[in-house]
Amino acid sequence: MEPTVSARAASPFPVRTHRGDTIDLFKPGEASLLMFVPAAFTPVCGSELQELAGLSGLASSLDVRLLVASCDTPATLRAWLADADGSAGFIGISDHWPHGALASHFAAFDERSGTAHRRSFAIDVAGSWGQVAVSPAGVARAKGDHERGIRLAASGWNAEH
Repeated sequence: MEPTVSARAASPFPVRTHRGDTIDLFKPGEASLLMFVPAAFTPVCGSELQELAGLSGLASSLDVRLLVASCDTPATLRAWLADADGSAGFIGISDHWPHGALASHFAAFDERSGTAHRRSFAIDVAGSWGQVAVSPAGVARAKGDHERGIRLAASGWNAEH
């Protein structure tokens, strides 16, 4: 898919990781691909995580963080990421409390189910971001969209748009 949200600058946004620490989602100088998943330990989310693991080498070579966010607790994300592929270098982002605050910031929170919609965003080193992948419930996003998102995060929104 082509990016569907125009780039916009972001201010600091602290988020809790699966490791229990807090990082700034929009830290200057850090490029990221942020992938929202509805829930850990589910078949579609697991298959998407495996596909993203296949892109970890590209992300590493371009110095792009791979962030996987859900409304699960940090402990649940820690277990899921370790079980799925602990070597891929993912950072799990817990949007558990305040529940759905991060997903809501990205217009990716499903109020009805209390989970995130299946959406992905590229965040460049300047903190500009835009949506690069979306799919309906139960349908995996295209791996190519995540690859393009990694490249876009590394090169920056201004280079692309």
